[in-house]
Amino acid sequence: MKKVQLVRVENGEEATLGVLLVDGKAVCWTLEEPWRNNMMKVSCIPTGLYPLELEYSPSKGRNLWTIKDVPGRLYVRIHIGNTVDDTEGCPLTGSKPGYLKGKRAVLGSKTGFKQFMAAMSGSHQGEIDIRTTFELHEHDNHFQ
Repeated sequence: MKKVQLVRVENGEEATLGVLLVDGKAVCWTLEEPWRNNMMKVSCIPTGLYPLELEYSPSKGRNLWTIKDVPGRLYVRIHIGNTVDDTEGCPLTGSKPGYLKGKRAVLGSKTGFKQFMAAMSGSHQGEIDIRTTFELHEHDNHFQ
């Protein structure tokens, strides 16, 4: 079972930027909505530990990793996109942070998604620990 961390490193008024780690190795950047009280499709999800499951997404036409058991939310999937206009309340993948048409974005989304999927290959279940940088423990030295 793969262990995934989504570490939020920038919490802005328009977007939340993070880093996705698989088994302790940073694989891509993420972009989410800012915190808006966990409202469906317009807020990032609460920090915490959640099960992950590889499921087919009819709306995206492919298998995506779904973050399960999010209070008050369904179908929170890690997918391709660049800005909050693409999130639908889900984390987006990217190869680097940047801006598109003046909006905070992740660029190289398809590349970031491929890197994440490759790091998760051979697994159909996992868990994801979503946290912000100020919640990191002393033994977590990924960003030092």
